[in-house]
Amino acid sequence: MNSVLKKVLPVVLLIWPYLFFAGFLIGQDNETLFSAFFLIYLVMTAVVYILNIINAWIYKGEDDCYRLAFFDMLIKLLHIPFYLLVFLVGVLMFMAMVVPALVFVSPFIIFMLFVVDLLLMITSSMYGVSALVKAVRQGKVTKKYAVVHGILHFLFVTDVISAICVFVKMSAARRKEKSNLT
Repeated sequence: MNSVLKKVLPVVLLIWPYLFFAGFLIGQDNETLFSAFFLIYLVMTAVVYILNIINAWIYKGEDDCYRLAFFDMLIKLLHIPFYLLVFLVGVLMFMAMVVPALVFVSPFIIFMLFVVDLLLMITSSMYGVSALVKAVRQGKVTKKYAVVHGILHFLFVTDVISAICVFVKMSAARRKEKSNLT
């Protein structure tokens, strides 16, 4: 992948979940247009996620551990509002189950919201896990540190905390390398 694309893909992933809401503006008065947008969005979501996973694992360059950890942290921090909104909708759907018509629909919607969150978390976590794997190979972190933070990257909430910790660790390693060179 060229250098521009490897920097653009994390930015696309960063804004991707928020683009879903554009469909409501586009198709507000036209259900056919919204249906077409939704179908295209679903297909493109798979493409964006797959390209980002590939990008995370083939990313090479100077300070690759640092940059991967930075992308991981940035994406996770800027996705917090999206996760909170999805959680709020899930809670509202759970509370709406008192309405008999929603008893069967609400669990399905809650499950779909969970799957959307999980896939987004796994995709963004690939940047952090890739940074950890490269950091172990370069001797910047221990295997134990990488395993612990690798696991934390696949659990809700702890993934954000772990992303921040990994970025701080990679920043310290980067500063140490630069000070050793001078």
